[in-house]
Amino acid sequence: MAANQNTCSETDSMKAFYASLESSKTTPLSHGFYVPIEKTKKAINILKELLSKKFPLLLHPGRSIVLKDTLKYLLNLPQNEGFCMTTKSELQKLLQCFEQWSVEYHNADGLSTTAKTELSNASEVMNDLEANVKEFHEMDKEEMCLSNKLVCLQERKRKLEEQIEIINIEIAKSAKEKDKVGKRKTELYQTGKELKSKRDDLMINVPRLKAEQVLANKTRDNIEAEWFKLQKQFIPLVARVASSSLPPQASHA
Repeated sequence: MAANQNTCSETDSMKAFYASLESSKTTPLSHGFYVPIEKTKKAINILKELLSKKFPLLLHPGRSIVLKDTLKYLLNLPQNEGFCMTTKSELQKLLQCFEQWSVEYHNADGLSTTAKTELSNASEVMNDLEANVKEFHEMDKEEMCLSNKLVCLQERKRKLEEQIEIINIEIAKSAKEKDKVGKRKTELYQTGKELKSKRDDLMINVPRLKAEQVLANKTRDNIEAEWFKLQKQFIPLVARVASSSLPPQASHA
């Protein structure tokens, strides 16, 4: 609302100013109205050119100084060279409005810049927060997946530890049996060496022993044959001797 009022006031001031300029051009000199000198005409043209520009362009340091100096120059003209009181009043109002609005516009521009910066920061924070929330949910899902994976791995580890325990028992048992087998193997090796030594010794005597065995078998066979002959010879003789030495048996009526 205040901005609209300021704009209307500025427009009214401009219209009144140019109306006074137009009236000064059309008023005859014989009536005693002001006819601007060359320097004043130049100042009026400069003012007219500056007033045709948009307000933000007038805030440029060079234009702002020129506008203020031009208005002050026109306001400070001698009474016989200057404008009428109405025109001067409008020029004074224009100068005051420009000075006031320059300050207000500068402050508003600063507030706008600050607000823009803060809004940009707020937008950046919102974007960061949104990204943070998104990443948090992603991390939450990943953490859940890793937790499930850890549970599976721990269960797998437990089963493997049970298997390892069983395997360790079997390893200890197998190691004990291996030691026992190794000991028995050593004993067999020592016995084998002794048996081989004996065999080697015996193999030297094998031909002689075989010959002795053949001779012994032959001797035994001969003895048995001779004994068989003696049996044939002496059994009948013994039988006769036995029968002759027995007393006669009594007869029974």
